[in-house]
Amino acid sequence: MRRLCIIICCGVFMLVACSSQTPKTTGGLGDKLPLAPGQYPGTLVYRSPTLDTSSGKYKALFVDDADIYHAADADFGSASQADKERLAAKLTTEFRSALTKHKYPLASQPGQGVVRIHLTLAGLKESKPVAATVLRLTPLGLGMSAANTVAGHSSALVGSVTVAGEITDTQTKEALAGFVATESPIALDISSGLGTLRAAELGIERGAEEFATDLDRTLNRSPK
Repeated sequence: MRRLCIIICCGVFMLVACSSQTPKTTGGLGDKLPLAPGQYPGTLVYRSPTLDTSSGKYKALFVDDADIYHAADADFGSASQADKERLAAKLTTEFRSALTKHKYPLASQPGQGVVRIHLTLAGLKESKPVAATVLRLTPLGLGMSAANTVAGHSSALVGSVTVAGEITDTQTKEALAGFVATESPIALDISSGLGTLRAAELGIERGAEEFATDLDRTLNRSPK
């Protein structure tokens, strides 16, 4: 198996392929890292200028439990604390699951050659369930949704989730990379309008899978 340093070099561990909205908060990551606009719309990224991508020293990923952002610029709408805790737990589970599915080695604790992926649930936008579903069931709404899907955008009235991620060397604590992205389901997914937070759940699932898929592309691995 090729070394995980290649992933950091090329992929910057981005949750970006399906992101389209500019994040309203960096989940505190902007206070720690000099984030800059990413290659894809609606993303902010960082890569350490001193990152050594040739040593091959990183061999496993450690995805620890996701945090919930609590500062003044956090925006979770009317979501309850229980909702936020549930979605933060889902964020952790989905990332671990996606990486395991794609055959990436996961560590159970920090150690030599281990990269930590620390995720933060930074914000939520709730869907307008009835309006979002009805809009997409009309001929005009379906046409708009199809166009949004092609463009990589979410549908009108559909919610989203904002995630921040910091990637560090578990031994030196050096920040290797970071990202902030706002995720939504694809516009044609009618189920995303069936509950106020269903779109956020689907955004987490989609983002985790895109994360793992991006690593596959970076390592030139065959799709699973």
